[in-house]
Amino acid sequence: MEGGYDIKPVERDRRTFSLLTLLAIWFGAGISIAEFWAGALLTPALSLGMALLVVLIGHILGNTIMGLIALEGEKTGLPTMVLSRASLGIKGSILPSILNYLQLIGWTAIMLIVGANAMNTVAESLGVDNYALWVILLGLLVTGWTYIGPKNWEKLEKIAALLLLALSLWLTYVTLQRFSFTQLLSKPSTGEIGAMLGLDLVIAMPLSWAPLIADYSRFAKNKNAAFWGTYLGYFIPSSLFYFVGALTNMAIGEGDPIGIIAAYGIGIPAMLIIIFSTVTTTFLDVYSAAITYKNISPKANAKKQVLLVGSLGTILALVFPMEQYESFLLLIGGAFVSLAAIMITDYFLVKKEYNAAELLDENGKFAGYNTKAILIWAIGFAFYMGLAIEGLFGIYIPLLSELGFKLGSSIPTFLLVSILYYILEG
Repeated sequence: MEGGYDIKPVERDRRTFSLLTLLAIWFGAGISIAEFWAGALLTPALSLGMALLVVLIGHILGNTIMGLIALEGEKTGLPTMVLSRASLGIKGSILPSILNYLQLIGWTAIMLIVGANAMNTVAESLGVDNYALWVILLGLLVTGWTYIGPKNWEKLEKIAALLLLALSLWLTYVTLQRFSFTQLLSKPSTGEIGAMLGLDLVIAMPLSWAPLIADYSRFAKNKNAAFWGTYLGYFIPSSLFYFVGALTNMAIGEGDPIGIIAAYGIGIPAMLIIIFSTVTTTFLDVYSAAITYKNISPKANAKKQVLLVGSLGTILALVFPMEQYESFLLLIGGAFVSLAAIMITDYFLVKKEYNAAELLDENGKFAGYNTKAILIWAIGFAFYMGLAIEGLFGIYIPLLSELGFKLGSSIPTFLLVSILYYILEG
C-alpha cells in the first residue's frame, strides 16, 4: 500500500482510522485563519443572530456533502479523484484532477502566506520581524508532517487536535469576555448581503474540501467513522471559528484575524494556534495533491510529489502576494462544486455500482470519457463562474450577476448540475 501513497483500494484489514482519528484530522482542518476571515465577512452585513443561523445551516448542508463523499471513500477504499472516474470516465477525470492538483499547490501557498503573516505579526510584538523565516519554517513543518504518511498521523493528529481545542476554547473565552454578546445581538445589520449570499459564503468552505474527502475516509474502519468523523470533525471547529470571526467583526469592525490576534496581545498561545492550525490544515492540501497526481500519472512516486508540492507551495508563498491568485483559486473551486454534485448524484441517486477493480482498469468499461457527464460538469462550471464573476472580478453579466448576488454561486450550481445529471444519466 506504500503506507497510504497509492491509489489502489485500501484493504479492509489495513483500515485503521477510527471515528476519533478522522475527527482529529478534520478538526485540525476546520481550525483555520481562513474560517475566521470568512466568518468576519458575514457581519455587520448580516445581524449577528442571522449570521449565527447562517453559519449553522451552511455547515449542516456543506458538511452533509462532505460526509456523503466520505461514505463513497469508505465503501470503495479509493481516493476522491479515482472515484470521479465512475461518472466522468478514466480519461475524463484527468482534467478535474489537473485543476485540483494546481489549486492544491495554490492553497498550500495561500495557507503558508496567511500563517506566516500571522506569525510575523505576533513575533513583531516580541521583537522579531522575519516573514521569510516563518514561510520556510511552516513550509518545512507542513511537508514533513505530510511525508511521514497516513499510518503515522493518528497519534500526532489526536495530540494536535487536543491542543487546538484547548487553545481555541481559550480564544473564544477571551473574545466573549471582551464583548457584550447580548448587546451585539441587538445591533442591526447594514444589509450589503442577504442571508442566501451569506449562506453561500459558509457552504463554500466545506465544499472546497470536496475533492479531498475520500482521500482520508478510505482509511476508515467503518461507515460511522467515515461519515461522522468527517462531519463532526469539520463542523465543530469551522462553525466555532466562523462564529468568533463574525462576533469580533461585529464588535470592533476588525475582520482581519491577524490584526485581532495582535490587538489581543496573546503572544505565545496565538503563535501555537497559528502553527498547529497551519500545519494540520495545509498538510491535507499537500497529501491530496500528491494522490491526485497519481490519478493523472499512476506510475508517479507520490512521496516525491509530496516534496515537490511542499517546495512549490513554499516558493510561491515567498515570491507572490496572495492577492494575485486568490480570486483565481476561488473561481477554480467552482469546478469542484459541479464535481461534488455529479459524484453524489451518481452514487446515491443514480446508484451506479462502484467496483474498485473496474475503476482502476484503464481498458475496462470506465476507460475513456463520459461525454454527457463532462458536458454537465462544464455547464455547471460555466454557470458557477457566471454567478460569481462580478463578486470576484467586477464583471457584470445580466441576470446571472443578480442571481449570484441574491443566491450565491454554490447552491444554485449544485442543484442545477445534480438535476441535469439525474435527468441524463438516471
